[in-house]
Amino acid sequence: MNQRQIARRPLATLCAALATAMALGASADDHSDERCDKLYRLTDFAYAIEPGVTVAATNGVPAHCRVRGVINRAIRFEVTLPEDWNGRFMFTAVGGGAGVIGDTTSLLGRGFAQASTDTGHSINDGNAHLSHPEASIDYAYRGVHLATLATKRVIAHYYGREADHAYLDGCSNGGRAALLEAIRFPDDYDGIIAGAPAFRFQEFVPWMIGIHRAQTANPLDRDALVVLDNASRTACDALDGVEDGVIGDPRQCTADLYDLDALLCAEGETEGCLTAGQIETARYIYADMTDGDGNVLSPGVPPGAEAAGDWAFWMLPNPALGDAMIGDTIDDMLVRIMQEAPSGVAPGGPTAQFDADAFDPIEDRHRIAAAMRPYDVGTGDLSEFRDHGGKLLMYQGWNDFPLRPQRALAYLAEVEAAMGGAEETADFFRLFMAPGMTHCAGGPGAWNADYVDPLVKWREEGIAPDRIIATQPGASPFPHLAPDARVAQARQFTRPLCVHPEAAQYDGEGDPNDEASFRCVAP
Repeated sequence: MNQRQIARRPLATLCAALATAMALGASADDHSDERCDKLYRLTDFAYAIEPGVTVAATNGVPAHCRVRGVINRAIRFEVTLPEDWNGRFMFTAVGGGAGVIGDTTSLLGRGFAQASTDTGHSINDGNAHLSHPEASIDYAYRGVHLATLATKRVIAHYYGREADHAYLDGCSNGGRAALLEAIRFPDDYDGIIAGAPAFRFQEFVPWMIGIHRAQTANPLDRDALVVLDNASRTACDALDGVEDGVIGDPRQCTADLYDLDALLCAEGETEGCLTAGQIETARYIYADMTDGDGNVLSPGVPPGAEAAGDWAFWMLPNPALGDAMIGDTIDDMLVRIMQEAPSGVAPGGPTAQFDADAFDPIEDRHRIAAAMRPYDVGTGDLSEFRDHGGKLLMYQGWNDFPLRPQRALAYLAEVEAAMGGAEETADFFRLFMAPGMTHCAGGPGAWNADYVDPLVKWREEGIAPDRIIATQPGASPFPHLAPDARVAQARQFTRPLCVHPEAAQYDGEGDPNDEASFRCVAP
């Protein structure tokens, strides 16, 4: 603790820090290894804590104490504690089916303590946790909450005081977990970053079943995805005033501009076109799934970035997932594997079998509503989180295949309706839409952005973010989202991400690769 930090601490806090150091028999600076090791003394009936390990600085990650533990014999968690602590911690909520510890090192160099949890199961066990009543709730929300409480305890013990501010970051399933923290445990965090949240499994599963059936009947292969990518980009790229390989707002890419029927192969034609069946599948994916009265049950996938890797990752066999999860046949698509998730939690008890083949994606979704309730974001009322002083920053890619951007827009509208309107909501909750970004990351648009600093300034200094600068880094760093080389975005550029409903607009004069040449304007 340096002199500036000491000057800021009230007497009671300093006394507590001194008592902790004396109890350990040494000062923090002189015996950090011993202080780290003795974190096992936090072990009790609730927590099983390992001796901490001092990790030397390497590859840009500073030296830190790493401690691991288990809650309730199942929920593994890890906390990392830097020597030069800034008084904050960041918890990483894991995406997908969880089952692994998430990032606990990326912010150590900026002074954050970090933590994450596997939510109580191993990814190697597939969906087995869903058939166990307690383990399924741990995955739904309990694991993150309990690991958060454990993290706060570890931090307070190690540093001799509680954290000044607690933050949470997650995307996809992690974004869902982040929103559930704001709703169900509003005092856990001061600021939350929720990326592309998986809002409702009740909606997600039926939609996946429908996509799997369409793809099985008339499959789109990689060549077909390139045809769709080229066609949508040619039709709609320039609508935002700059041709950069990105459709700024795919909602503007309507059927009168993007004509799927024009892609039909002529007799004897086999390249650069689609069969009638493939056009039918593409039309099904783009279209909203509606009931008999025309109400949208599941929004479709907006045009754009079809060959950027996201469509292929979900609809085609993908070796990046590993042999244990997926093979090389049409039956091993991730859209099929995902529809197995309700099997263990379907109505009738944990052993009831969910028959996806007999499930009607439109008429039968009510059958899984009760079973999905623990997992789903069921309200836009964030008043408790707001009243706690919490700030929520949500981001969403316009070309997200599995979690489709319309869901984020609908949730924003739901929150605004519950919280008194758009202006009142913007005081604590802001949504940033990322053109050309696929699921959580990747795509032809500028998707790589730092959401941490804007959130910290908003929560701690009252400076609300109006624009966040994002970068298109060029070659994709994600094996599972590898874009097809025939359409891959090779150049680098920056863009502002704007608070919805504002969008970035080119000023017509500056460098179109520089974010400074764009303004955030209302529609």
